[in-house]
Amino acid sequence: MSKKRNVPAHGRKAARSRRPRKRRFLVVAGGAVTEKQYFKQLESLYDVVIDYQQKNNSPKQLAELAVKLKREDKRDTSTDCYERIWVVVDVDDFHDHGEAARICNDNGIELVISNPCFEVWLLDYVKACPSSYTLTPDVESAAAEAKVVGGTRNKYINTELIDKEHLEAAMHNAARHNTTENRQGRNRLAPNHEQEYAPWTDMPKVIEALQQASDNSK
Repeated sequence: MSKKRNVPAHGRKAARSRRPRKRRFLVVAGGAVTEKQYFKQLESLYDVVIDYQQKNNSPKQLAELAVKLKREDKRDTSTDCYERIWVVVDVDDFHDHGEAARICNDNGIELVISNPCFEVWLLDYVKACPSSYTLTPDVESAAAEAKVVGGTRNKYINTELIDKEHLEAAMHNAARHNTTENRQGRNRLAPNHEQEYAPWTDMPKVIEALQQASDNSK
């Protein structure tokens, strides 16, 4: 009986097997348009996979959903697990950020907070969000005036700005209002209605993680 030889793979199948898998990340958020569009841009910018799951829920409920999705992902052996999972929330509408933070901390998930809203980070692409902008309408109007967002209800991002050149500016501008003093306010997770602290965004740590993943893939 002749023995079968191990024949090396050729063609498309071999190329596919040699191609490294893209790094996988998960974002769970409440934003149905703006945040979703933004993370899709980051996916292209860093050549990674960012699964975006959206629910119009409170931060606590979003954190619980992230835990559920993380467990499901671990059971799926057909692909690599998510490297990082982010629950992306604003401070403007809900009051259960403390509970969300506890759930995230207990399950190896990161809570990404913007105060009062995600547009703080988008405005940083053009200029540092002024410390006096503690209410969502102020920040949203400023982002629209700066032409970072537009379209219906100013929910659509000017994607031409979402490149690495403007991103470097955004990181610099965010550092101007992400001060030690403002971090204390962010850690209290207080609703912005009381105007207890100036604008803040955790988005720089997301960018740093994606940049690291991109560098390690080269």
